[in-house]
Amino acid sequence: MTQNDRFLVYGASGSQGGAVAQLLVQHGCEVRTITRNEATAKTLKEQNIEAFIGDLSDVEQLHTAHEGVSKVFLNLPVEFNSDKIRQYTKNAIDAAIQANVKLIVVNTGTYVPDPITHSKGIELKREVIHELQQSGLPYIIVEPIVYLENFLIPGILNNGVLAYPIPADKPISWISLNDAAQFHYYALTHSELAGSIIPAPGLEALTGTQLAEQFSAVLGEKISFMSLPFDHFETAIQPLSGSETAAGLKGLYQWIDGHTDLLPRYEELDDNIKANLKLTKISDWIHQTMIK
Repeated sequence: MTQNDRFLVYGASGSQGGAVAQLLVQHGCEVRTITRNEATAKTLKEQNIEAFIGDLSDVEQLHTAHEGVSKVFLNLPVEFNSDKIRQYTKNAIDAAIQANVKLIVVNTGTYVPDPITHSKGIELKREVIHELQQSGLPYIIVEPIVYLENFLIPGILNNGVLAYPIPADKPISWISLNDAAQFHYYALTHSELAGSIIPAPGLEALTGTQLAEQFSAVLGEKISFMSLPFDHFETAIQPLSGSETAAGLKGLYQWIDGHTDLLPRYEELDDNIKANLKLTKISDWIHQTMIK
């Protein structure tokens, strides 16, 4: 990273992009973003983030926001409409090419395995990766596994039950948004890794039952785990996310359920990456997030 790098962070007003933007700002980096809302832009300005008004469908404003930018963090919205994702991807890539950016880092928001899957969400992310690889842009792909913040969805932890559509007996490397941001920051500041795909697992791989034990120990109450049926999960999140997104997330967790053995683990990471990370134990995340 040079002192002259200017970063464009997509989604800096949200949880995933926001964690990356804040980490860059903390390291003294110049950060900008694009947002739909004037009030949000004002709030971001107070956080030392320059904000342009627009979105991924606003081609003209995207080009304006990219002017003078050297590195881009592309964080696409949680969206399962294929046409929208394809158009957003094209618009972001075109703007980055026109601006002659030195590096674009893409957050897939999930792990994308080599074998083709039946999960629409995974396959849409595979398309994004393919388009980037064909673009000629220097790129790094970062693939978080599953976010711990999903446990904050209303109703997931309720009346002593942690209910989620994952197996009770198979370990998964959960990661917090702040820890995922460390992977993204590492990628953004290591241009020599262009062309890489970096998995982003959390520090610990725990089963559903072990997760409940961690919640119990930290919260001081008995928490049991229930492997939530996929249809129940889809119905529960539909009012919050809409039917298309709910169905897409259901498909993602159905794939995870049958393929936890393919999910990366922390111990498999390159030692150079590990040396640049200070990841959080799940028990510490629970304490920091849920105990006021």
